[in-house]
Amino acid sequence: MTPTTEHVHGWRRWLFGGYVLVAAVLVAVWGFSLIVPIKNLIEERMQEGMVAVANAAAVALQSSDLPASNVLGRIAATDDLRLTLIASDGTVLAESIEDDGVMKNHADRPEVITALSGEVGYDRRVSETDGVEYLYVTVPCAYEGGTTVVRVSRTMKQVNELTTNYLWMSLGLLASALAVAVAAAWFASRRAGMPVKRLEIMRTDFVANASHELKTPVAGIRLLADSIGQASADGDLEMVKLLSERLGKESERLQSLMGDLMDLSRIEDRERASAAGAGCDFGSVVMTSVEAHRAKAEGEGIELTLHDRLPVGARATISATDATLVCDNLISNALAYTEEGSVRVTLAQEGYFAVLEVEDTGIGIAYADQERVFERFYRVDTARSRESGGTGLGLSLVRHAVSRAGGTIKLASEPEKGSIFTVRLPLE
Repeated sequence: MTPTTEHVHGWRRWLFGGYVLVAAVLVAVWGFSLIVPIKNLIEERMQEGMVAVANAAAVALQSSDLPASNVLGRIAATDDLRLTLIASDGTVLAESIEDDGVMKNHADRPEVITALSGEVGYDRRVSETDGVEYLYVTVPCAYEGGTTVVRVSRTMKQVNELTTNYLWMSLGLLASALAVAVAAAWFASRRAGMPVKRLEIMRTDFVANASHELKTPVAGIRLLADSIGQASADGDLEMVKLLSERLGKESERLQSLMGDLMDLSRIEDRERASAAGAGCDFGSVVMTSVEAHRAKAEGEGIELTLHDRLPVGARATISATDATLVCDNLISNALAYTEEGSVRVTLAQEGYFAVLEVEDTGIGIAYADQERVFERFYRVDTARSRESGGTGLGLSLVRHAVSRAGGTIKLASEPEKGSIFTVRLPLE
């Protein structure tokens, strides 16, 4: 290894380590800023829900002819809560769980004192009755002509379990974000052999674009965490389930971005350029890719066809991995931007070249966008691309893979009439 090469590899290691360190610090800060508010938010939403239950119980006690213990018991049973009716002197008049006759005087309880002053009271402590930690909420209540207090209690075990679930979910998402950052760091370090000025421009652009791509799922995660806290406090389990599924999709988007970044790094690695000479049975790769997408096409009502006129066993000068990447991205892209109609895949031989055409009847691409569709992170239709889980790297990956194999790719498209991507690869 020459001194120059050794210097480049040393610089790469320092660059990679620096990226990882900065990414780890940023992810840790982000994690702390997300986890702590989630814990506080859950407790706040719990308290808001308990206040609503306490007010409802106060109204029910004033209007019902049933004994107070029966009223409190029915309300408590609907949400796994504990309700207590307390007189102005601290005597327990009714309880949803315990016998009110054996309960101690509650005149010294902080939340009771606050409620007797006409305000909503809050407290959290270990109960003297059963030794369990509770979250307490109290509201004033006019009962049988006297001033009383309705208290709602919820065990902190329920609050802590819910908080723990969100913490694990957040840690999983943080791990995904860190993995993406590490992939970005590895990619940037592999480019360290370029002239410094060019590397700096690429690094700045890449970080800016990657940060932009990460901002949407990160913001979505914070919003979903808030919404889940509200839904759980309201007891809306269906909404909690729906929002949790959406959290999972945001995590999958981060994983997809990480995979595309790794593919881009692999393809652009000039030290492995010899891989471009590893040929493959191109027709077999294309057929496998078409069949892999057939279920999705049928599910969306799109006709997916393959017209193979390439001689059997013809080998193109592209690795099987890169060939699969090219086919999968072109077909997936065509399906994503076609609402109805068909996607036609054609294989043929023209002289010493294998020609792959992917034609769709989708929304097409505006002329102003056709020169930019192969740029990293560029999207023709941002909303549609995000909905389908696209990262904006697909066509950039295709262009690099085709170029590394010594081939070319062209686009012909007309808005509202569809697009045709044509790939030409040398035959062995």
